[in-house]
Amino acid sequence: MNGTQHHIYSATKNDLPAQNASQVAGLSTVLQWRSQMQHAWGLEARGRDYADDAALETAIDLYRTRVLALAPKTERPDDWATTQHRLGNALGALGQRQRGTRLLEQAIAVLQAALSVRSREHSPLEWAATQNSLGNTLGVLAQRCADTEMLEKSVAALQSALEVRSREHTPQDWAVTQNNLAAALLALGQRKKDKTLLKQSTDAYKNVLRVWTRERVPLEWATTLDNLGTALRLLGEHRKGPRTLEQAVAAYKSALAERSRAQVPQAWALTQNNLGAALHKLGERQRDTQALAAAIEAYENALQEWTRERAPMTWAMTLANLCAARKQLAELEGDIELVRRVLTDFDAVASVFRNASHAQYYELVTEQVALTRKLEQTLQA
Repeated sequence: MNGTQHHIYSATKNDLPAQNASQVAGLSTVLQWRSQMQHAWGLEARGRDYADDAALETAIDLYRTRVLALAPKTERPDDWATTQHRLGNALGALGQRQRGTRLLEQAIAVLQAALSVRSREHSPLEWAATQNSLGNTLGVLAQRCADTEMLEKSVAALQSALEVRSREHTPQDWAVTQNNLAAALLALGQRKKDKTLLKQSTDAYKNVLRVWTRERVPLEWATTLDNLGTALRLLGEHRKGPRTLEQAVAAYKSALAERSRAQVPQAWALTQNNLGAALHKLGERQRDTQALAAAIEAYENALQEWTRERAPMTWAMTLANLCAARKQLAELEGDIELVRRVLTDFDAVASVFRNASHAQYYELVTEQVALTRKLEQTLQA
């Protein structure tokens, strides 16, 4: 077939015999499809890489109105499925950025349609690619809707993709799916409070690091370490000893070797906050003042970027965590001045939650204020 196409593409209209006219028309449609597909894909890539929602919207419109029309399912099912796959990815990318569930639901429907043609037997790599996209989109929607059953479907789709994607033959694709699977397992493990799922999540993130090395992709390596740290921290909260929490701390510190404030300030702040949470839990469990002091320092670092002016809710939630760590340290050291500082900061946190009408958070802070006042009275006695 490729040889035939080569000769036809290089010929002029007058060089072709009359009986090939319908074949030429058919190939012309294929060429149009390829051209339009390339154009839409370029817009989709721009939308992803540069956070350009308008480019993604244009790509979606092109896939729907032009590209699909050039690849009818009955005539060219493989090209139709490829178009559906790309459309599903574009819808999923835009749906992740926008509120609501409509675009994500559309993406899932379109990807499932692609799987009505793509099969493991007929086109295993393409089938695996669509299973990966479907699993990832299901995972995003499941977390947005707090849907445990959908998270389980996400895990199943990603595990299906890994039946074809292997480290030996498709290492990059394997790493991408391992990363998506790790995130889905982490979310599912949190919802079900299941240590086994959380352990599987840590294993999947470790698999990713076998391909996404610091030398090859330093920022992706750091992001994966940050995610691994979170999976280890949550797993450590279910285990009695300190070892898993210590591993979480080590993962976050490794991530910070590449996530610098100068280069990626928001990511640096996120990892500092996560490091604070792991140290906080470790200090609380071990009654370790050094770990608590380190947690306080990490939270304070995060607040250098997450200021009240730039991100009031994030600032308030991080300051609330900082207050909790300071309160525990004050209790261990009998430091009444630190307790009073905590009370002042809790008041600032409460005002943000109250003004934002976050009743649940406001109630939690009010409870913490009451406990801190009791501690103050105890230390005064």
